[in-house]
Amino acid sequence: MRLRSPLVIPRRRVQGNRSLETTDGKLVHSGPGKGSPQAGVDLSFATRTGTQQGIETHLFRAEVSRDLSHWTRSIVQGCHDSAELTAEISTACTYRNQECRLTIHYENGFSITTEPQEGAFKTIMQAPYEKLKMSSDDGIRMLYLDFGGKDGELQLDLHACPKPIVFIIHSFLSAKITRLGLVA
Repeated sequence: MRLRSPLVIPRRRVQGNRSLETTDGKLVHSGPGKGSPQAGVDLSFATRTGTQQGIETHLFRAEVSRDLSHWTRSIVQGCHDSAELTAEISTACTYRNQECRLTIHYENGFSITTEPQEGAFKTIMQAPYEKLKMSSDDGIRMLYLDFGGKDGELQLDLHACPKPIVFIIHSFLSAKITRLGLVA
């Protein structure tokens, strides 16, 4: 099958007009504009990518349903494969006025450690994905993770836009759910 390159239509650039700096993206729409595909109706899909400047959204057009299906499957599978291969990401953050590292592991979930002092990290918090009740962000620099424990919601200052981290969490969770066969 020969695929035609999709037409790239920049839809929205949230904060600035800079080039992509991360690959923390996801598919957010695939199909005809509204309703069932009809002759002459554009088939499209959209991607969102979390960058240090905010969210970039791109809209692509496919010429036939088969191309749309192939692109959609390829993007989703590529994100899942990337999540499994990446396995772990880590970023500096401030938690309770202390400089720390947030680590998100594909298999093991979340951990917050202090910066090394005398060569050793100290684990402040560790939780599997199953404990995560809610996550949110302010779109500027704060990430909020609620594991439902006695500490309540964790407020992490990431010192940069939290969207790449949020999108990585979503990619890890989506890949894990798909791997377990929980998606039809």
